[in-house]
Amino acid sequence: MIKRIRYLNILNNYKDKPIIKILTGLRRVGKSVLLDLFINELLESNVKKEHILKLNFELPEHFDIQDYKDLSDRVISWSEGKQGNLYVFLDEVGRVKDWEKAVNGFHTMDQFDIYVTGSNADLLSSDLSTYLAGRYIEILVHPFSFKEFRQLKPNASLNDYITYGGMPSIAAFDYDYEISMNVLRDSFNSAVLQDVIHRNKIRNSTVLEKLIEYVFNNTGKTFSALSISKYFKSQRISVSVDTILNYLKVIRNAFLIYKVRRNDLMGKLVLKTEEKYYIADHGIREAIVGNNEKVIEMILENMVYVELLRRGYTVYIGKVNEQEIDFVAKKGKNIKYYQVSYLLETDKTRNREFGVYEHIKDNFEKYVLSMDKIDFSQSGIIHKNIEDFLLE
Repeated sequence: MIKRIRYLNILNNYKDKPIIKILTGLRRVGKSVLLDLFINELLESNVKKEHILKLNFELPEHFDIQDYKDLSDRVISWSEGKQGNLYVFLDEVGRVKDWEKAVNGFHTMDQFDIYVTGSNADLLSSDLSTYLAGRYIEILVHPFSFKEFRQLKPNASLNDYITYGGMPSIAAFDYDYEISMNVLRDSFNSAVLQDVIHRNKIRNSTVLEKLIEYVFNNTGKTFSALSISKYFKSQRISVSVDTILNYLKVIRNAFLIYKVRRNDLMGKLVLKTEEKYYIADHGIREAIVGNNEKVIEMILENMVYVELLRRGYTVYIGKVNEQEIDFVAKKGKNIKYYQVSYLLETDKTRNREFGVYEHIKDNFEKYVLSMDKIDFSQSGIIHKNIEDFLLE
């Protein structure tokens, strides 16, 4: 078990602050383990064990907690007679009906420091979330970064990471390919069946699975719900644009994929059609679709996007006239631009990747990332090896 320093630092920064900490992310991405790591840090800082309560609602011992009343009774009963700060961890709290009512009640009591996890974006999009408006911080937990992957598998190459991705569950099997892919398929089926089909009462699971496969095969490509509908029609599958839009939303809500908007950098407009989608974990793509190394440029682009999210950037795609900048990463007032390419072998490729910046006249940092070991930096544009970027 490795320490996930970035997330632990965030939790420590918000420790004992009057705000609810809500950890979200793909199922089996390590949210529960992260809570355990943080609890260990609390104990090491001399917080009394009896002042820490963790309830995992996926365990049978807590199945009796059905709604917010049961939850309130359990926590209040546990807290009676205790003095000082009390730390309450509610793991997969979405299984408890109207949980927000209970958590909001705890928040009004200064004694409680509250941490919550969930595996679906609906956790915070229901009408009941108005109970928590302005009272929580959402922390999105991602699969292991390449840097974390290397801590588990010290001699791993970037190609290993391209194949296996960052889901924590496969580390226990020493990255045996067949076993790992079976585990990842199981994680995928769990996420789809539990967080998409069952939660949203989806009847046509075949269309849903084919849609996910379509997104996995077209990661980082521009497409619309209409173009997907036409593609399905060519496959003799009739599905409406509205159904596709709804299915894409519920897949995103399960944190399987991310939608990235496109901005016209010259006109400062948000383009509302033909977004791009990226995968939360490219290892799951290897397990479901296969052949990550054959579409390596697509996977590298996906990896850079998720890494920028890990680092706390808001990321969108920049359109410049008829060209695109792969990623515009914004944090506060700072902006960074990134182009991602597999190799810069020819003048034509280098001119394309560096040339897109000609119309961007600001002074923010501009990068081209590739697998090349040679430094092709030019005209103030920084070229960086992707592996070096991921290990920063």
